[in-house]
Amino acid sequence: MESKEIKFNIKQELFRYVRHWRWVVVSIALCMTSCFIYLRYAKDYYQTSAKIQILNSGDAAFKLPSEGISLFAQQDVNLENQIEIMKSSRILGAVVDSLDLTTAIYSVGKIKSNEMWTHLPFRVVWAIENDSLSMASSAFTVTIDDNGYRLGEDPKIYRYGETHFGSAVPFKLLVNQREIKRLKGREFQVVLRPKKAVIQSLARSMEVDYVGNQSDILKISFVGPNSEKLNAVVNKLVDVFNQDGISDRQQVFRKTIEFVDRRFTYLFRDLDSIETTKAVFKKQHKLSYIESDAGLSMGVTQEAREKLDKGKAQLMLSQLVAEALDQAAPYELLPANLGLDNAEINRLIDEYNNTNLIRRKLVDAGGGDANPRVRELSNLSNRLKGNIKASLIGYQKTLAFNERELARVNSTEESRYGTMPDNEKSLRSIERQQSLKENLYLLLLQKREEAAINLAVINPSVKVVDYAIYPSEPIGPKRSGLYLGSLLAGLLIPLGILYIIRLLDTKIQSKEDLEKGLPNIPVIAEIPFIDSANKTIEFLDRSVLSESFRILRTNIQYLKGTRTGGVSLFVTSTLKGEGKTFVSSNLAITIASMGKKVILVGADLRNPQLHNTLGIEREDIAGLSSFLIDESAQVSSLIKRDNFDGEHGFDIIFSGAIPPNPAELLSNGRFGLLLDELRKQYDFVVIDTAPTLLVTDTTLISHYADIILYVTRANFTEKKLMKFIANLKEFNGLPNVGIVLNNVSAEKTYGYGYSYNYGYGYGYDNTVSRLSFFQRLRGRR
Repeated sequence: MESKEIKFNIKQELFRYVRHWRWVVVSIALCMTSCFIYLRYAKDYYQTSAKIQILNSGDAAFKLPSEGISLFAQQDVNLENQIEIMKSSRILGAVVDSLDLTTAIYSVGKIKSNEMWTHLPFRVVWAIENDSLSMASSAFTVTIDDNGYRLGEDPKIYRYGETHFGSAVPFKLLVNQREIKRLKGREFQVVLRPKKAVIQSLARSMEVDYVGNQSDILKISFVGPNSEKLNAVVNKLVDVFNQDGISDRQQVFRKTIEFVDRRFTYLFRDLDSIETTKAVFKKQHKLSYIESDAGLSMGVTQEAREKLDKGKAQLMLSQLVAEALDQAAPYELLPANLGLDNAEINRLIDEYNNTNLIRRKLVDAGGGDANPRVRELSNLSNRLKGNIKASLIGYQKTLAFNERELARVNSTEESRYGTMPDNEKSLRSIERQQSLKENLYLLLLQKREEAAINLAVINPSVKVVDYAIYPSEPIGPKRSGLYLGSLLAGLLIPLGILYIIRLLDTKIQSKEDLEKGLPNIPVIAEIPFIDSANKTIEFLDRSVLSESFRILRTNIQYLKGTRTGGVSLFVTSTLKGEGKTFVSSNLAITIASMGKKVILVGADLRNPQLHNTLGIEREDIAGLSSFLIDESAQVSSLIKRDNFDGEHGFDIIFSGAIPPNPAELLSNGRFGLLLDELRKQYDFVVIDTAPTLLVTDTTLISHYADIILYVTRANFTEKKLMKFIANLKEFNGLPNVGIVLNNVSAEKTYGYGYSYNYGYGYGYDNTVSRLSFFQRLRGRR
């Protein structure tokens, strides 16, 4: 079979929504009004911010000029760590305590309450310890009066300044007497919140971020309904954070001073011990200054060696003089000036030689041994010789002693000089320890002075670039955004509801639904819903309903084609309530209006309703069932006449009495005989048949039909039944089938029904179908 191609029609889809423009307008009006009311009484939210630069504590600290490596290495500021410190509960808790943020006073209005900050009407003093107060919570209303205040609905007047113990947290109210007159009669709400809750609230509304990707300046922002309070909180947070940094540095400086003072005690003791060790070492090793001591020792050794060599030379000379004295003849001259360093010996030798010279001269002059002068000089010479000899012996002994002493001194000095490197090494080790301790002492002394100066001179830990200022415009609620959102919501909500209703709708609503579900069966007419009790059209009626049946009549001519003779036209449906009897009766009237001979046959033997539709009282008269049962029955006895305008009309064969076996009667062959006879007498034979879903009556006689009109009803017939209709046409070979869509664009259904209460478990009841509110909202096409 050739299928029709169904294309998406955007114009048609838009029209389905545009036709509900009234609901869209109402929705937009409601949303915009709700938005206006919300903005009228909603609290404005402000954002205030300050900009700071965190200073490097090492750069800000005072330092004495020094050389070498610093005692403490400086590090760059870690801004992420500083941000976390700023967000910490300790810092925020200090802000809460400083500004007393746990206590809030609200001015109570008719609809909303506003928190007061700058000009408080009174001050609340809580009468419990701070530790207990940080966990307490309370809320009450206060009404100002001349002599005191009232709590909530309590008519009792409480005096100002007196502690009230009847509340959850004892308190007293302090008010400026000059403000009572202005505040009289006004109602305020006092709220005490736990400190932890206030800190968490601050943390949630707080944001700290970099001003730029390459910047080290931080921007501190807070969001809240009270701009004055926000400014105070931001500025106080900067101050507390700055003081915290200063306190940390001062604590470091104090610890530095304490540490240096403790180290000084150990250093003094260490230096004293080292100096004592050095003195003892020098004393034990007879050292003063190691270089000079080494030079002196070398000089002593050299001098001792020279003296020893000279002493050895003198000893040799004295030995030579002694040998010469022993070998010399009496009164012989001795060698003089041989280099002896003994002046006595040299004098004696000179005196001896002079005496012998004088004696020799006297002897040469003729003096003999008997000469008294010669004898005296001889005796003197002998005495001098003996004295020289004795002096030489004594001198030699002295030289031998000096030689031994000089050798001992030389050996001692050489030994002492040999120990000089070890002594120098030991002394330098002691001096090195002394130097280290002295340098450490000087360094710690310098750091102590730096710490003392920094402790006295307070440098800020942050540089304030911008203090918090009062914001001129609130950041929320965004009025333009909310109005735009309300407009969109007002537009989308009804459209969304309509879309969801359509999406969940399982009913056939339009001709397009039928064309999509049954592409091989044409839709030849759309019958509109008419909100009227009378569902029967009149002769030459110009109503919409009449025009729709005229269109159906015209389209039937196309289905008829060139066929001659009478046409049998079956009208059926799937279920009850779809309007097949309504369509068949009005179709008969419409065709008869053209002057055609028409007969309307009620073939719904199970639950006939043709008489109800035409407004005719039902009687136990002969009808179709009689003809099918009684082979002697004549067709003419079954026909009734209905003249709808006095002149024009059509004939009717009612279904007759309800038989117990309608399927068997319809299949006995007499129904075909009836149709053959009626085709000869009439142009159109319109047959109102039974529904096809649960009974087989219509399918048994469908082969007698020239044209079959299959009636469906908008917002009633399930879409899934279209598959049943397609299968019915395909497997039962229904000829010339055309779909009629009934009740198009209806807002109310008309009530008619029929009931099969026996046989096949299939029944119609006489209930009147009503559309729900959402069905009326959705409308019909």
